[in-house]
Amino acid sequence: MSTLLSAILTFTTPRRGSLPAALGRAIHAEVLRQIDQRDSQMARQLHAWNGPVPLTCSGLNNARRAGAELPVGPGERYEVHVTGLMEAVSHVLHSFLIQEPESVWTIHNHPFVLESVTCDPAHHPWAGITDYQQLAADHLLATGNPSNRVTLRFDSPTSFKSNEMQIPVPMPDLVFGSLVDRWNQFSPILLSDEMREFSRTCVAVSRYNLRSVPMPHKPGAMRIGGVGEVTYTALDGDRYWHGAMQMLADFAVFSGVGVQTTNGMGQARKIG
Repeated sequence: MSTLLSAILTFTTPRRGSLPAALGRAIHAEVLRQIDQRDSQMARQLHAWNGPVPLTCSGLNNARRAGAELPVGPGERYEVHVTGLMEAVSHVLHSFLIQEPESVWTIHNHPFVLESVTCDPAHHPWAGITDYQQLAADHLLATGNPSNRVTLRFDSPTSFKSNEMQIPVPMPDLVFGSLVDRWNQFSPILLSDEMREFSRTCVAVSRYNLRSVPMPHKPGAMRIGGVGEVTYTALDGDRYWHGAMQMLADFAVFSGVGVQTTNGMGQARKIG
C-alpha cells in the first residue's frame, strides 16, 4: 500500500433534504466512524491529533449552495475528496473505500449511497496513489531543469494562522511553508526548513484570480478563506529549489493547505 492516497467518492441520495452549507466536519466525523470500526486505536489517535493531521476531508462537492443551506435530492451526484498522508491511515482508508466499501453513509443525519470510488488520476484530476519517495524522485532526482513557475487551484476556502492572526490569502511563504511542514511531518525524506525562507524571499505571486469565501467555523463564527487560482514564480534559486517547489505543489492534492484541512478547508491541487 502506498503512503499517499487521494480518493474521490461519488454519492447519490435517496431523498431530499436541506443540510448545512459547510459539511466538512460532518464528513470527517463519518470517516472517523468508519475508521473506528476497523481500527479504534487509530480513530482515537486521529481525533486527538496535535499538529498537521495525516487525514483530510472535503465538503460535499457539486452541491448547489443556497445561502447557509445545501439542498440535496435524488438525481444528483455529489463528490467527496478524502486523503491519507501516512501508510497506516492510507491503508485503512483503502480497506473501507476500495476493498470493502460501505454502501450507505450518513452525513449530518442524512443518508447517502456510495456509487463509486476512484484513486486513479486518469479518471479524476483530484485522485491519486503514490508515495513520498516517488514524488521526490520525480522532481528532485529527474534530469533537466524544473520550471520556476507553478499554478495552484484552491477549491475550498484556504486560510492560514500566522503570528496569532488568520490570514485568508494564499501568499507564497504561507502556502509552501504549510506544505513543507506537512511533508516533513510524514515523509521519510526531509526537506530543508530553508524552503520556507526561499518561498518568502524568492517566490512571487505572478498571477491570481481569487475571491474571499466565508466558512462556518464555530456556532456564530466564520473563517474567511481564499478560493481560486494563483501562479507562483521563483525569481531566484537553482534546480533543487525549483524541483522542491514543483514537488510540494504535486503534494498539495494529498495534504491540503493551511488550516482546518480535516474539515473541508484548504482543498488545493496543481493545475500548471
